[in-house]
Amino acid sequence: MLIDPEKPSEEREEIVWAENKDIAWRLCQEMAEEDDPLTEVVNVTQDTKNPSKKGTYRFICWFRTEVIPNDSSNS
Repeated sequence: MLIDPEKPSEEREEIVWAENKDIAWRLCQEMAEEDDPLTEVVNVTQDTKNPSKKGTYRFICWFRTEVIPNDSSNS
């Protein structure tokens, strides 16, 4: 979760395969939590209309991560 939405942030996207959007959202949330505590899921969009042979759809997880400036003056 972002501490300060006004601070600089980086955005990225990742692909997940899931049976539905709720499962995809949960997978994206798990990825965000494992990645960095300052990462949040902004959105999840379905990228395919037809399921794969495994019965899953391709989703895109949209993430935003707060950028913490590297303060080298304390070195």
